[in-house]
Amino acid sequence: MWSRFASHIRDAFSHATAAALAAAVAFYGAHWLFGHQQPIFAAIAAIICLAPGIPNHLRQGINVVIGVTIGIAVGELIFLLPITVLGVQISLAIFAAMFLGALANLAPVTPIQAGASALLVILLGPATGGLVRFLDVIIGVSTGLVFALILFRNATTLHDTATTPSNDAGQEPQEK
Repeated sequence: MWSRFASHIRDAFSHATAAALAAAVAFYGAHWLFGHQQPIFAAIAAIICLAPGIPNHLRQGINVVIGVTIGIAVGELIFLLPITVLGVQISLAIFAAMFLGALANLAPVTPIQAGASALLVILLGPATGGLVRFLDVIIGVSTGLVFALILFRNATTLHDTATTPSNDAGQEPQEK
């Protein structure tokens, strides 16, 4: 029991440390590469990719990019509609983005990021919520995946061993 607890502490510590370092690298990387003054979305994307408990960092990163792309596209399309009431724009954008994200049938992070991205495009405008956010997310996910490849190599393959039937959908085998 104590060894399992100690293992959990080590895992949480290593993932939290990696996420913190990757977030800082992604933030300054996006600032340096693109001149973004506050590339907060780069840091957030790195954190999402490396969060403790994520069984596959590569899949998580891909799903984040897909969700953000859906959300930005939906948010941009909402501006083409003749709707001027902000609350209606927000509701419609979030619904459409999350619905499309859920239809992709990927990890839960996909519709979450789709909805959040659509909301940000509506609230911040396409200039800040659109391309800038997308570029920041690409930097953040790329940074997160580099950290994951270096530190957590077994959690970066497209073949998700965490969901193979042999270990019951990502659960560690129970001791009997």
